[in-house]
Formats: sequence, C-alpha cells, structure tokens
Amino acid sequence: MVSPLRKQRDLERKENTRQLLLDAAIDVFCEKGYHYSLVSDIVAQAGVGQGTFYRYFESKRDLIDSILEHFGRMLLSQFDFMMVNLPSNIDEYIAASRRAVLAMATALKENRKLALLLLREAPTVDREFDNRINNLYDQFANLAAFYLEHAIANGFARPCNTGIVARSLVGMGLYHTTRWLNDESNNIDIEELTTELVDFAFLGFGPDTEKRNDLFN
Repeated sequence: MVSPLRKQRDLERKENTRQLLLDAAIDVFCEKGYHYSLVSDIVAQAGVGQGTFYRYFESKRDLIDSILEHFGRMLLSQFDFMMVNLPSNIDEYIAASRRAVLAMATALKENRKLALLLLREAPTVDREFDNRINNLYDQFANLAAFYLEHAIANGFARPCNTGIVARSLVGMGLYHTTRWLNDESNNIDIEELTTELVDFAFLGFGPDTEKRNDLFN
C-alpha cells in the first residue's frame, strides 16, 4: 500500500515536471515562435523525453492552451481581494483599484516574456485560440462591469451602460499594456501609468479632488 507521504511526493514530482515543460515551452515559443517550435525542441529544453511530454499534454496546441489558462487565472486573481472586501466609497474604490492594477502590472512585468508571447502569437495560432484570448478580455470586462454596478448601486459612480464602459476600460488598459511591454528602454513609469489610468477611469476630465468630493457628497 502506497503511503500518503509517497502519494504527496509523487503528486509534487508530477506537478514539477508539468511546470518544467510549461517553462521550457515558453522559452522555446519566445525564441522561435509558436509555429516554428517543435515538441522535440521543448523536451530538449526541459531535459526530458518525448514520452514524458505526452503524459502531460496531448500536443503543442494543448500546451499553449494550458499556458494561457494559467496566465489568465493568475492575472484575474490580482482582483480577488476587492471581491472579498468591496469598497464602500469612491476613495476606497480608487485606492483598491490602484492596488489591484499595480499588482497585475507587477505580475505582467515578472512574466513579460510570456505576456509578449501571447499578445504576438495569439492571432496566429488559430481562430479558436484567438477566441480564447478574447474570452480572457471579456472576463476582465465582466469583472469591471461588476465593480461598476456595485459602485453605481452605492451611489459613488454615475449611472452608465456598464458593459460599454467596462469594455472601453479594458481596451484602454490593453493599449497601454502593449506599449509598456514593448518598451525595451523602460521609459514608462508603471506606477504613474497605473495612477493615471485609474484616476481617469473614475474622474475622467472632471474636477480636481476637492471639487470631486463636493460632487459626490
């Protein structure tokens, strides 16, 4: 009979091997591009046999799906704390939004190579994969719409078509994210960018802080 400790170690070993293959695939895809990468390139990078690869993934296509799924969950999770502690006024909302967007930007910076890979390769893999990327954007838009609806219901955001506004916010964020990730000179200050985007989302071209407080109180 296999002991619980042995089962746990086997599980950890399998997870480590799977992650090794994912990391190797990211390196290979970034160097050669998705279409020019072979399974043999990935297993060589990982230092395992092809048989090991097929115990974890059906194909190269299955592997990039797994990469996207993991990456999307990681980015969306940066907003989890807001769901647990929903802000109760506009100042809390601005502070929480800055914190969440900066956390996501930090995650993107730490995974810059992967983020650029997905942005560049997504439209070229196939239509289904491009749809999966668009579905990830929709998840962000749905999340933004939820927070907007909460803010409207509590009287610290103006009534609006939350679907249109949420998609606009995601589009704006995607544009700036793409520029920032491609800025090899690192001239873009991410904290300043985050602050400006969040403040624009809440305040637009409206009055300054003092006048804003009068407006919402």
